[in-house]
This record gives sequence, structure tokens and C-alpha cells, in this order.
Amino acid sequence: MKPTDFPLLLDCTLRDGSYAVNFQFTKRDTIRLCQALEQSGLKMIEIGHGLGLGASSPRYGVAFEADEVYLEAAAETLTQAKWGTFFIPGIGTLDDLDRAKSYDMDFVRIGSEVEKYKTMLPFIQRAKEHGMFVCANFMKTYASSSSRVAEVSRELAAIGADCVFIVDSAGCMLPRDVTDYVKRAVDASDAIVGFHGHNNLDLANANCLVALDAGAKIVDATVRGMGRSAGNAQTEVLAHLMDSSGYDSGIDPFKLFEFGERIIRPLNVQAQGLPPLDIVIGMARFHTSHLPRLRRAASQYSVDLNRLVLDVSAIDCINPSDDLINATASALATDAPQTTRSGSC
Repeated sequence: MKPTDFPLLLDCTLRDGSYAVNFQFTKRDTIRLCQALEQSGLKMIEIGHGLGLGASSPRYGVAFEADEVYLEAAAETLTQAKWGTFFIPGIGTLDDLDRAKSYDMDFVRIGSEVEKYKTMLPFIQRAKEHGMFVCANFMKTYASSSSRVAEVSRELAAIGADCVFIVDSAGCMLPRDVTDYVKRAVDASDAIVGFHGHNNLDLANANCLVALDAGAKIVDATVRGMGRSAGNAQTEVLAHLMDSSGYDSGIDPFKLFEFGERIIRPLNVQAQGLPPLDIVIGMARFHTSHLPRLRRAASQYSVDLNRLVLDVSAIDCINPSDDLINATASALATDAPQTTRSGSC
């Protein structure tokens, strides 16, 4: 990966999201999701067991497929997006990394607590020998001070880590905490800094945005926010927030809406994340008091309600007239160009 590739949204639906389905993603699920994520514009995709390579077992949860099946599915499906896996020393082995290399895996994220960082060293070195983009993920980052995280970041960068991740494993970090940890890590070395957040305090999306503002170059999210515990930042929402804040995500939220409803929702046994209409209402600055009229027009003209809300609001999100609503619905029905911009009100 080149410096010009960043900032990036890394989608870990097929890894962290696997917790929400008890690690039961199939090969077919992996292929379909890889295709959909890549077609939506994602450039960095993480796959495999939630706890990484070598984790499928009665102790950590038995995955539906073996690691090799997930690796093969990603390698054979993705043509543009970079893909990789998670890895925890003591769960995964050097042999697991060697096996992943045989599938031409692009990146690996090696995770440990900050004070156990030395367990990462042989695996960082082996992954670098294999030419992988190597990330050091500081699990439970908040358990160590930001100055200590900076110190360890500097040491890992010196032995070859390309990226260090601030990880809010419990979803407990406030925006000011994220800013402090990210800034110190950015200043500590030339390694890229990333942020992985959970949504236990409903701050995951906001914390990702704060992390970018503080200098992070990679932020994590999952479709519909599915993931361990309260879930993750939500890819569809975060892509819009990045674009609205001047970061070009390159991601089409509407494609994510469509496949999230079609593929993810039937799989996800645990309700997580916001549904597409609620996201669009925020994107469009649309007041729901007008929703009944738009629902009627969407039904009358057989058009997508989400598109109609966004396109009407781009013209008037304060007090849209019936004429505007109907004219916009008619234009959508005749395949007029469809906007995906936020409302201008």
C-alpha cells in the first residue's frame, strides 16, 4: 500500500462481524460479501475467524469453515481490494502465517495488549519477510497510558510494523481519549496509525472521525455495525461521515444499503446498527414529519424511498411541496440520474 492510498476505511464485517453469527460465515457468504464490499468501493477487507488465524476450536469457537477455505475464497474473489486476517500470538502460529502467504494475503493485523507487545515481534518479522503490510493492534489500548502506547509504537515501527492500531476493545473511550492516543502514536514514528472502535457507548462512528482528524489513516467499520458485543462503527454511516468531513471514502453507501438488507440482515441473529432509512434521514437532514407523503409517492411511482428522501432533500429538506415530491419521484421512475449527495439545507 502506498501513502496515496490513505485515508482508508477498513471493513471487517467478515472478521469482527463473525462474532454476531457465532463464526458461521460460509464460503458462499464470504464470496458474496467480498464481491459486494469490493463493488461498493471498499479497498481493504478483513476476513476469517473473529480471533484470527488458528482460532477455530472448541475453546474459541468453531468456525463453519477452515482458515484455508476463507483464505481461498478471498484470494479467488477479490481483484482490487487488499485483504487480510487478524492474528493473535499464542492462538496463531508461524505456520499459519506461512500458509496465509501461500494465498498471497496482502496484510495481517497482529494483536496483543500493549504490555505484551514482545509476543508480536517474531510474527511481525515473519509477515514482513512474506511482504505483507503489517499492523500491530493494541488490544485494550486504554489499559496503558498514551505515552506508553507511543513508546511501544516507536519500537514496533523500528522493527518493521507498517501500522499501529489504537483499539477501543470495550467501546469505552471518549473522543478526547481517542484524540490523545492517536496524536501521540502519530508523533512517535513514521508508522501509519489506525483506529478500531466498538459501539458500547454509541461513540464508534464519532470516534473514527475524531481519529482521522487526529491523524489516523485507517479506521475500521462493519456493515450494519455487526460485531462483538455492541458492535462496531457502521460502514455505511462512516463512509458518509468521511465524505462529509472532506475525506474521500470512495464508497457508495447505497450499494451497502442494498446488500446489507439482502445479505447481512438475514444472517445477523443480533440486531445491530441503524437501518438504511434512518441513515438516509441523517444524510439528507430530512424531517420525518414529511415521511408519510414521501412513502405514498414512493409507492405510487414504484421508486426507492431512500433515494427519494435524499433527492427531495437536496432541493428542499425544510418544507418540500407535494409538487416537488411527485416530480422527483417521477424523475426517479424514468431512470433520471440519481444523486447520492447529502441535502443542501
